[in-house]
Amino acid sequence: MVPMVFPEDIKWRHDYVTANGNWRDDKSALGNVRYRTWGTEPLLVKCIQKFLPWVRDIVILLAKPSQVQEWMVAETKSQYEGPRLRLVFHRDFMPADKLPTFNSRAIEMYLHRIPGLADYFLYGNDDMFPLAPIREEDFFQDGLPCFRTTTKAFNPDSAFHIACMNGMNFVGREFGKHYSTGWLHMGHCTVPMLRKTCEMFWQRWPKEMERSVTKFRTVQNFNQYIYSWWHILSGQYIQHAPQRDYVSTKLNTISEMRDSIRSAQGILCINDNEAVGDIRPYAAAVGQEIEMKLR
Repeated sequence: MVPMVFPEDIKWRHDYVTANGNWRDDKSALGNVRYRTWGTEPLLVKCIQKFLPWVRDIVILLAKPSQVQEWMVAETKSQYEGPRLRLVFHRDFMPADKLPTFNSRAIEMYLHRIPGLADYFLYGNDDMFPLAPIREEDFFQDGLPCFRTTTKAFNPDSAFHIACMNGMNFVGREFGKHYSTGWLHMGHCTVPMLRKTCEMFWQRWPKEMERSVTKFRTVQNFNQYIYSWWHILSGQYIQHAPQRDYVSTKLNTISEMRDSIRSAQGILCINDNEAVGDIRPYAAAVGQEIEMKLR
């Protein structure tokens, strides 16, 4: 399951500037690191089909029908026998009063409401590429999700760290734990999830969960890892994970990204960053290397 957004869509941009109240912000959405696209989204689908053939459906989460791309239409009509592409719109699983949303964290709070969702599923972003064969047992064993954690220092200047710390402390209070300087890091990677765990959160803490949902990112948000931390802190998980690696336009050169793609033996997160204005050279190189992996 992967959320995607395509800011070239005029209807989506109209919703965006209407929601944030800034009519001068129409063009800026195209370059916003949270929304800009690399053109590698079709390659992600092909990577899942090749390297995770046991996946039932590849569910793409889109804001609205105007976001549908031509390659998606072609893929849904494909005779491919492995994992098939399925398109789901926000309106299909999110409350109407929460829409439109431009916050992936808000979307993640309602994943359990997706029609036809399996009891066990994977959730990742569109920059998380499986680049080598990975077994189902690398994500789930004996009905439990698989994680491998390390302790990461908390950075109060990082919006991502703040969302993670929000979730960890929300879950931690149930186990008499509080975190202030460090948090359990699973890597910015595709995560295994259980539908019943998501449902349990909304059954037990509906007000708190709803309060965390906002149209744009804020410091009050949780993110999808809140469900993983429940399993980890309650001991309901398996200490295991597929190989995972991370590169970023902020930290790595194009040459280093190429090398990482070539040597990848699991999931590689190829992360965008606002530090780079023109991502076209990165996108072209990454696309070329992934296509080589798919041959």
